[in-house]
Amino acid sequence: MNQDTPLVTVIIPVKNGGALLRECLAAVFRQKTDFPFEVLCVDSGSTDGSLDTIRAFPARLMEIDPSTFGHGRTRNLAVQHSHSPFVALITQDAVPADRAWLRELVAPMRENEQVAGVFGRHAPHPDCMPAEAYMLERHFANFGADTTLFRIKPGPEGWAHYEANKPYYRFFSDNNAALRRSVWTRIPYRDVEFMEDQMWASDVLEAGYIKAYAPRSVVRHSHNYSPLVQARRTFDEARYHREYFDLPDMPGIRRLMHHSLLQSKQDVRQLMADPREKDKLSKAAVTVGRNVGQALGWFLGDRHELLPQAVIRRISLHHQLKGDADARVARSSLLQDASKALQSTLASRGKLDTVSTVGHKVAISWKQYRREGISKALLSAHRALRTPPKEPRGWWEQDHYRLLAQPPKARAVVPSSSARTLDPEHLVINWVIPPFGRGGGGHMTIFRTIHFLELLGHRCRVYMTDSHGLPPEPMRLQAMVHQWFLPIQAPVLHLGEEEMEPADIVMATAWHTAYRVRATNCAPVKAYFIQDYEPDFFGVGAEWQMAEDTYRFGFYGLTAGPWLESLMRTKYGMHARSFQLAVDHDVYYPDPVLRDGKRKVFAYMRPNTTRRGFELVALSLGQVKARFPEVEIHIAGAELPPSALPFPFVSHGVLDFDGLRRVFSASDVAVCLSFTNYSLLPQELAACGCPVVDIDVESTHQAYPEGAVVLAPPTVAGISQEVCRLLEDEALRQRTIAAGFQYVRGLSWEKAVLQTEEALKEFALLGTGRASQQAPLLGVVR
Repeated sequence: MNQDTPLVTVIIPVKNGGALLRECLAAVFRQKTDFPFEVLCVDSGSTDGSLDTIRAFPARLMEIDPSTFGHGRTRNLAVQHSHSPFVALITQDAVPADRAWLRELVAPMRENEQVAGVFGRHAPHPDCMPAEAYMLERHFANFGADTTLFRIKPGPEGWAHYEANKPYYRFFSDNNAALRRSVWTRIPYRDVEFMEDQMWASDVLEAGYIKAYAPRSVVRHSHNYSPLVQARRTFDEARYHREYFDLPDMPGIRRLMHHSLLQSKQDVRQLMADPREKDKLSKAAVTVGRNVGQALGWFLGDRHELLPQAVIRRISLHHQLKGDADARVARSSLLQDASKALQSTLASRGKLDTVSTVGHKVAISWKQYRREGISKALLSAHRALRTPPKEPRGWWEQDHYRLLAQPPKARAVVPSSSARTLDPEHLVINWVIPPFGRGGGGHMTIFRTIHFLELLGHRCRVYMTDSHGLPPEPMRLQAMVHQWFLPIQAPVLHLGEEEMEPADIVMATAWHTAYRVRATNCAPVKAYFIQDYEPDFFGVGAEWQMAEDTYRFGFYGLTAGPWLESLMRTKYGMHARSFQLAVDHDVYYPDPVLRDGKRKVFAYMRPNTTRRGFELVALSLGQVKARFPEVEIHIAGAELPPSALPFPFVSHGVLDFDGLRRVFSASDVAVCLSFTNYSLLPQELAACGCPVVDIDVESTHQAYPEGAVVLAPPTVAGISQEVCRLLEDEALRQRTIAAGFQYVRGLSWEKAVLQTEEALKEFALLGTGRASQQAPLLGVVR
């Protein structure tokens, strides 16, 4: 091994390592690799000669106070003092089985930069008890014989499978593991007593990284625990599984004992059939005792909340590891929590409501007791009492309000440590978006743009501001995007106080996200994805002013359509380019739906979205219905109760793509308004053969060719008159349908995203001084 900067730091926590520590270090330094590595031992108060053992090898030694030791905390300290991009983790009683251990362990991370961590296989020590050896063999056989990347497939089915198989996916043992240090800097170990490795694996998987298994990286690592120690260790394992992962409750004691006896029967049969084993009866007794102890430990640990604290401290092994452990296990009892809840309810609701509430909860608990048993009923009651209510967030805590009082930062250059070499053909773009929900057209355009940019070779990340109401796991957020919108490779992350990862361009997508983009230094180029003139979302006032101010932040503008581009250039002096809203022709086309002979008018209505002109559309449709009583009015865009409109209608709520296509294709006329810029829906309606009525304002007038969309004055009389005219004049309706088809035939998202890509390349080159404002790069055709 030469003295170059090491590729890997092997970290070994030590305390009284004994003879196995010497075997471990000797095996580590015998490794045959094509890269340099170093060894760092962290000792926490050894008294058995382990320090002399470490000094006999060319390893670095770090000594810490035993009272500061923590499984996650100490490993974080060691990784912090490493000098390499990869870190291998092993323990003092785990001995590499051959000279290829380290090379095989880091191979998946060298091959794929998205692999955050790797774990290897455990084999038994020569003196291992048969039951332990069988358990190790069974456990690692679950992960396959070949190198396997445990990557959750994108989409809702991936998250569902992960949820259903969490114990399998999150398994990670830092008795034999490796980490990518750059991922660790963002996702370090949690400072916990136990299971720090499996919690880290869950964190990185849910953040969208890959966990790999290296079956040819083998260490000898096993324990010959007595039945009592096995029960105590399993108690702690179940206890921390419950605390950290909140898994479904373990089965009852009868089922656990039945399973343990079946397992014992299998283990004893294998033991008796092995001619090499001696003293078979004694080992068989220990095997049965270990399995029974394990079942008992799982049962008690999973229900530890019902046990007195003195009993927990008596059983647990892990409370002895840290001086503050008593404080950790000192939790309120069920009676204490019930008393607090009762006093709080009495104070807030009075005696009558309190009696009613208590009676209702007792009835629920009684039903659960009859159905599932006393322990599960008591556990459910205790957890419900312990769950604190969510504190509402004040409006002033939203990002844009919080940042509004801060002075704007100058256009800072990304720090040199994070600087990137610009490659216009492979841009890295951070998208800052508002929280999404099902059916959002603006979000659909964002995610569709990301989808096609990724196909063109660019890399994207999605960061959400003020997203407290959405699930915390990035992988689950990505699955929701796949389910509700389109498949993207980009990770979908909550944007907290931390800085975003370095990129070439950081993109605001709504007025309140622009304040976060202004405050960041993650990229040298700041751009603005503008789909609407957002000040007009509000009446003239504070939010109107805050929205308009964002157009003066000095960002490059990428606008939906020519009207916004012209507005940004002339009114705000923004360097802007535009793309054309398009149609996905694989989704929107005339569906051969079964027509029932009734004429139908479709309207897109969202009462809470001011720009959609809900009241104007409703009053206009009322006049249409009065003139043509037989016409059916169909509504989509929001869930509307029958009392929401002054006439009968069919509410479709929020539809998926197929549902929209069927409704569009079955309609004779559609009304779809947008006051702040033209929208996606008129193109999609026209592609399904439905003539569209929109309002005649500057943005729509510049967007649509003559006759493709009927533009009505933005009045009740004007809109209702155009709808009625299309219903009365079949020749006009057919001409409008034909003109709409002609218009949308030339639209495609592939073309639109090529326009977007060329604009982004231009912005990137301009922002890094490699292009001129007078020499735009648009117009390049692939």
